[in-house]
Amino acid sequence: MPRVSIQEASRILNVSQDVIRKDVRDGKLQATREGGPTGNRWMVDIPDNVEEYTDDFKEGIHEMARSLTPWWYDNPRKEGVVHYLESLGIEEVEPFFLCGAKGEDIWPATGHESWQRCPECVLEVHDQGMPMETRE
Repeated sequence: MPRVSIQEASRILNVSQDVIRKDVRDGKLQATREGGPTGNRWMVDIPDNVEEYTDDFKEGIHEMARSLTPWWYDNPRKEGVVHYLESLGIEEVEPFFLCGAKGEDIWPATGHESWQRCPECVLEVHDQGMPMETRE
């Protein structure tokens, strides 16, 4: 089990540094205080199975996104193509779409037409065998 800084644990586990600190306080993650050239700092033990590590807040956001629709606009005007949401960011809503595009926020594309879908996202959905339908 590797031992890393809080910042590195945040990156590896894909959660905010605040969540890492909270999980250490709550005993969900183990950490020790170690000396270094710049003083003492907390070092976090990374779980052996990173894929099984969950954060309640992040999981709640992802579940909400999945329950609404996988298709989202990347602008508040709800114009242009709609993208398939792959994941949301760590600290705040920062969408990553299947086509590789990133956005600053998301707006649901419920009721959109299939011709409005990003062609690259559609190809990825088919290649990965993901559900194409909306869940409105």
